[in-house]
Amino acid sequence: MSSNPFFDLMNALSSLDVDKFQSFKILTTKYKKIEQNNVGILTDILIPYNLLKGPNNQKCPVIVRIHGGFLVTGSSRYAPWFSTWILEYALENNAIIVSPNYRLLPEANGKDILDDMNTFWDWLHAGGASQCLKEAGHLNIIPDIGRILLLGESAGGYLAIQLALSYPSLVRGVVAAYPMLDLKAPFYKESFSKPIVGVPNMPNMLIDEHIGFKSGPAPPTITAADPPERLKLAFSMVQNGRFLEFFGHDNPELFPMERVHNIAMSGKQKLPPIFIFHGEQDSAVPVDGSRQFVSLLRDVYPEGEIQFHVQDGDHGFDVDASLKTPWLANGLQMISKSWLKSPVDLSHL
Repeated sequence: MSSNPFFDLMNALSSLDVDKFQSFKILTTKYKKIEQNNVGILTDILIPYNLLKGPNNQKCPVIVRIHGGFLVTGSSRYAPWFSTWILEYALENNAIIVSPNYRLLPEANGKDILDDMNTFWDWLHAGGASQCLKEAGHLNIIPDIGRILLLGESAGGYLAIQLALSYPSLVRGVVAAYPMLDLKAPFYKESFSKPIVGVPNMPNMLIDEHIGFKSGPAPPTITAADPPERLKLAFSMVQNGRFLEFFGHDNPELFPMERVHNIAMSGKQKLPPIFIFHGEQDSAVPVDGSRQFVSLLRDVYPEGEIQFHVQDGDHGFDVDASLKTPWLANGLQMISKSWLKSPVDLSHL
């Protein structure tokens, strides 16, 4: 009896669904309300337990971690897609993690998702995380908004890069794991056989059955979904070349490469240190997108701090990585130097 590749994938993901968060206290709060249907978009704040026992008025560096899932599925605390090394990195540096949800395709579009990220960014800088900590009674912990690291995996890597392009002076560093960066590539626009992590093409009808809302009332607002929910839909949208149909294709702000070109033409080329890593055999997000993006960055921003690591592996190849893994330790060393340094004290001037 032959196995079902999708079931095999879900079994593999289930094996990773362990209690990764046992060293953290987790607070969940709303950062945005969608007025149309009164839906709140949530973010998790992960606080290392050792910080709760620390002295008063601790200024803690912040990791903004953005989840993946093709912008179609996934959630802020879906454990199989929350890389263990990120949690280790936060613990090692006494950092809090702020992990937001956002509206998902196809009910939303790419502009909606970027709007959510901008609202989240404004909420964070207006003291949203600080207020949540205070209300929970953790008056001793102060998020240091001057030391923000952006970190995202897959579609989350795309969103991390987008935030860095929008707010370069407010970001200390970016880590993008196998990010979706060349969304106009044939992989996303054309239909052909493209097994994703071993799962053959899903039928096109999955999409058509799902989007019945297009001819009916306004679609619901979906802000979180843990696989297997919507994972077949995500695969189908990519495998059948229909991703841009729902994401959008006319707005240059949706596409990081176009944004980098525009930034270069404007003369504003200052970007924070960026560390991108990708698997050579990535079947979900082709590595060529990262290669082209890094090449473009190095062309228009030759003085920038950019590290790019490629090695054998499929999507999520860092599943067993730790802070002692040489290639990861090397990239994070550059990031840590920028992220954790104290701001220059100009009070004596």
